[in-house]
Amino acid sequence: MKIRMKKIFNVGVNDYVGLVTSNGVKIRSYSTWKSMLMRCYSDKYQIKYPSYIGCIVCAEWLYFSNFKRWFDENYVEGYQLDKDILVNGNKIYSPETCCFVPQEINKMLVCPPKRKSDLPQGIVKPKNRKGYNVYLSKHKEGVVFLGYFLEKEKALSIYNEEKEKYVHNMAEQYFLKGEITAQVYNALKVYKVKPQNDKQNGETKNKENLS
Repeated sequence: MKIRMKKIFNVGVNDYVGLVTSNGVKIRSYSTWKSMLMRCYSDKYQIKYPSYIGCIVCAEWLYFSNFKRWFDENYVEGYQLDKDILVNGNKIYSPETCCFVPQEINKMLVCPPKRKSDLPQGIVKPKNRKGYNVYLSKHKEGVVFLGYFLEKEKALSIYNEEKEKYVHNMAEQYFLKGEITAQVYNALKVYKVKPQNDKQNGETKNKENLS
């Protein structure tokens, strides 16, 4: 069978000797690979999602056959590809830095959409009242009210403390159920919310959905 050498986003090479479409649908390994390339090398995508500016794919994974081999050895049905749980702030997609995690873990750490308010993530100014309300989004409970505080610094401290506790508890639960690896568990157990200020809404992205 002839090897296809068409460049994807001007960098990726589909060198896989085999079909990437099954019953009219792209196989998951290929769609994941192509989405990864899009996040790193599509100017149009990065205009919409600027947090991906500066992200790259390692030389090995620019060839689909290499990525597919790693994907087939590591993929768990329904899980999503992550590049920066194992290495905080990582910008490189590679076998050493990437892992698959349950969707709930991925969503727990995803960068929230841009807010109209200049306040940090989780902090809300109540109408006609001084002080700040604090909220935290949880997987099964939804948005949870953490309290009302007069000082913004205290409100932010409470949010950070509760978010970190929530991530650590979720890591414990998923690890005990055998749904995340020890490597992912160890990384999540030392998770810290990155510093927030009035011009930096939300937490710096910790994951993205590439399923």
